[in-house]
Amino acid sequence: MTKNPKQKTTYSKRVYEKNAEMYKILANPKRLEIMNTIRDREATVNELSKILGARKSNTSQHLAYLRYTGLVKSRRQGKNIFYKLIDPKILDSFRG
Repeated sequence: MTKNPKQKTTYSKRVYEKNAEMYKILANPKRLEIMNTIRDREATVNELSKILGARKSNTSQHLAYLRYTGLVKSRRQGKNIFYKLIDPKILDSFRG
């Protein structure tokens, strides 16, 4: 079977760009660990920092990026902000 070199791709270039962006987000082990931790439950920055063994500022930066990209939602309760993964299905392919 020969392919026509001028044949258009199935998806628009924007679809490929968005997918590449998502893979870049998921390429970071700390972000994956954060996402897996808040997959089915909420957690605060302090809780996540203890679980990850990371500085609170570093955990906060990852959470801010995940929230900015729409993968994580947050809610405030008193002084605490709780984070949760918006769609747990995004991690289905990462289960070992």
